Amino acid sequence: MTQSLILEKGPFSKDFAARVVEYYRSVDDGGTYAERKLREWEGDSGIILYQAGRGSDPVGWVVYRPDSSAVEEIVAQTEEKGLRESMMDALVGRESLVSAELLQNDTEKYGWMLRYGFRPTRRFTRDGAGLVKMELSIAVYLKKVRGKPPAKSYPDSEQVIIQKVPPTRSPEELKASLMNVIDSLGGLAKFVKQGESVVIKPNVVADHGFREGKYHGGVVTDLRVVRALIEILLPVAGKITVAEGASINRAETGKLFEHYGYDRLNEMDPEKVELVDLNADSLVRKTVPHGKRMLSREIPVTLDRADVIISMPVMKTHFAALVSLSIKNLQGAIAPLEKYMSHFFGLWQNLINIHHLVKPKLVIVDGLTAQEDFGPVYGTPKTMNLLIGGTNPVAVDATAARIMGFDPLLSPPILFAYMQGLGPVEPDKIQLLGASIDEVRDPFKEAELDVSGGERFLIHDGGACGGCRGYLHYVLNKLRRPDPKHPGINLIDRPFDRRVNVFLGPEAEVEPDPEETNVFLGICQQHQAEGGKHLPGCPPHAEVIMKGLYSLYPDVQRPRYADEHAEDKLEKMLMEVLEEEK
Repeated sequence: MTQSLILEKGPFSKDFAARVVEYYRSVDDGGTYAERKLREWEGDSGIILYQAGRGSDPVGWVVYRPDSSAVEEIVAQTEEKGLRESMMDALVGRESLVSAELLQNDTEKYGWMLRYGFRPTRRFTRDGAGLVKMELSIAVYLKKVRGKPPAKSYPDSEQVIIQKVPPTRSPEELKASLMNVIDSLGGLAKFVKQGESVVIKPNVVADHGFREGKYHGGVVTDLRVVRALIEILLPVAGKITVAEGASINRAETGKLFEHYGYDRLNEMDPEKVELVDLNADSLVRKTVPHGKRMLSREIPVTLDRADVIISMPVMKTHFAALVSLSIKNLQGAIAPLEKYMSHFFGLWQNLINIHHLVKPKLVIVDGLTAQEDFGPVYGTPKTMNLLIGGTNPVAVDATAARIMGFDPLLSPPILFAYMQGLGPVEPDKIQLLGASIDEVRDPFKEAELDVSGGERFLIHDGGACGGCRGYLHYVLNKLRRPDPKHPGINLIDRPFDRRVNVFLGPEAEVEPDPEETNVFLGICQQHQAEGGKHLPGCPPHAEVIMKGLYSLYPDVQRPRYADEHAEDKLEKMLMEVLEEEK
């Protein structure tokens, strides 16, 4: 049986240097890249050289830059088949999601990294050398880490309280239930000192909670819970800010506040209580520790300056993330361009990046009326009469997911957070207070995804993760509508002259036919971009997919996902950001 491969930090050696120089003789026409990189690495305290070995036998090296999570070199000492892949497996196990940089003309390394699951996302020049940035496919990463121990084990146990709320939900009952949550976790004084500023971050995502003049719960954080929390905080807090940045119609957070009655919250104490639209807030740029996918984020100053942040998500399913709870709730804590960039560079990882910079002191999940099926907006209300509280978002989300009947590690945001050491999911590391999970568990209906195509509109799913599948499902549903050009059939069954193929996922189910219309979805298909229409993102934003697929129907008006002018502006801003980084 082959011994497992171990990575240990080590010094740069003459043997390593000689092998690097030898390798680049056939790759670098100028002949200076290897020498320059060796000098750079040896003088850089931010570089780690991992020695790969089996037992006492060295087998290779990995040069790794932790501040950008980038592999800068990988060298095998033997011709053992699959050795470099095994070294990369060991690195992913140790460092979680990684990227790589390599010379553009290093076709041999590019080839095996492509087969492993890396995809080219950017080509640029640095110090006269043409480089390509490679990102690991999220679908591949999920398969690599599922069932494995976390790269960074969370050292502590956490407390989570499951609080039952009387079904009558009177203001007094809601306030008492919230007080019990807070008291069980250590009391209000543990979280808020006299005169401190508190930001409450609810989930106010869309206007679908009010239909036909009637409120339907499960879409946004129940106003009554927010009001009850403000009543508890008023005697202590110096300032209470209810802050949200709507993720769908990003220019309409204020309208959503009015829609649900949030705008009247400041009447509770006009001197102390205010509402802030985080989409319009001033921003401060912060470096992401051990940055993955994005090395910095712009954070609203309201959150950056707050003494205390309390996150109040809704208990609901999500068509791409499985569940939308406290980790997902912070997507509304960043500016519109940052939201757009999250989709472009990697939504799940960037939710984790945000949690490195915006750290709620307390999480209280609104489970009064939850949402199942096609959440987080179009699902079905589900009465639960629960509040779930804790100080660690991973532990809280893992508990809520189990109550919903889900394995928490099947939700990408929870899995990413767990693998990168943000919190525990293990039951023996989560001390439950209040009700037990078995006492309140009521399985939620999961969103059913249909990514089937039509007669001349084929979908080739090569092992895509739920991100691309979920957002593609959303758009394909828009194509399952009558075709005005061909009565009696749906748009998706339009008899195109050239067959349409939509490719997603990292695996090759079929090879693209250049004589047909080919659409390539997301980072997993970015290496195919020149062979057709590429829709960028990880997963691509719904508007990007909508715009791309509806371009095949020039006679049909594209459905409105969000304000089109705003989306076009964000796309232009993103392209400017990418150009600046070259």
